[in-house]
Amino acid sequence: MAARKSISVRRMGSSWARFWLFPPRLSRAMASRIAALLLLALPAQAQEPTVAVELVLALDASASVDRQEFERQVEGLSRAFRDPEVQKAVENLKPLGAAVAVVQWGGPGETRVVLPFTRLDTARDSKAFGFRMSLIHRWLWASSTSIATGITDSVSLIEENGIDGQRRVIDVSGDGEDNGGTDLEAARQMAHAKGIVINGLPIMADMPDLARYYEDRVIIGVDCFVEPARDFDDYIRAIREKLLKELRPLAS
Repeated sequence: MAARKSISVRRMGSSWARFWLFPPRLSRAMASRIAALLLLALPAQAQEPTVAVELVLALDASASVDRQEFERQVEGLSRAFRDPEVQKAVENLKPLGAAVAVVQWGGPGETRVVLPFTRLDTARDSKAFGFRMSLIHRWLWASSTSIATGITDSVSLIEENGIDGQRRVIDVSGDGEDNGGTDLEAARQMAHAKGIVINGLPIMADMPDLARYYEDRVIIGVDCFVEPARDFDDYIRAIREKLLKELRPLAS
């Protein structure tokens, strides 16, 4: 009987597999067949999940927003995702769905992710996200209002999340103009260059002309828009209307 011979078959990124084969004359053919079977059995390289909409909801947590006003933002988002029309909008994104994250922003270096990107495919997912939203806390009381920082950090969150969004959107809510000392125009142009749309929800409680500022200085991209709120109470209505526009199929 021919001496037993060992043959090792290796695929990049996988463990070694060792086979003992008889006789030497058949070893090459058998090894080739086994190697082919192994390559078929090993899982394919993971692909980035694709969603119809990638959305970052960026909430103003600067000092100009008091405790009650911030709670109204949280309440508005929580109620919006539990709204039947918003849930229907999520359902209409099937089979791709949406990926939504929530951040709080203030001054430079102070952005905080409070809800990481979450996949929403069904009305139940939307309702659960709304419930989670109702539980978040305020993590900062920033001394400045750096819309540029909120945009820049939201862009990074989108770029690094491992999700492939057919439409990528940053939804900026705030009650004042940028005064954080960072270049707002550079931030919005960077987002635009990466194909990210910026929409705005100006809360005009203290600045009646803030909607015009958002139109001129904040929003950018294809089909970008401003959905103004008269005050923090009106935010609840405005964020619902805004989500209904953003959570729409790409072809509509």
